[in-house]
Amino acid sequence: MPHRPDDDAEVLDVYLDANGDPTERVVRDGVEMVIHYADLPDTDITTVRGIPCTTPLRTVIDIAPDVDAADLDRMVQDCLARRLFTVDEARARLAQPDMRTRPGAELLRRALPH
Repeated sequence: MPHRPDDDAEVLDVYLDANGDPTERVVRDGVEMVIHYADLPDTDITTVRGIPCTTPLRTVIDIAPDVDAADLDRMVQDCLARRLFTVDEARARLAQPDMRTRPGAELLRRALPH
């Protein structure tokens, strides 16, 4: 686990998430957060208010195994309505080799409109 010993975070839990990625639940500066560790292509990373994070599409892929099908459908429809990604962009990303065995990728494939 890539937890840094000089980090002031209190580690509450360490586990593998539903996609098989190492994950920590920590408290840092009084804020509880979940940190997932994975190798990501640059195309899956964006910056929001100066904070690097995953793109909406990658976020949906990553959390898909942790939500029920109805919630996933609502998330996908919301993202499409807000133009956070398109069906074509999602299909193109899901076709890439690193998504072949990712559990969330298969769930998103099923949730996309035809």
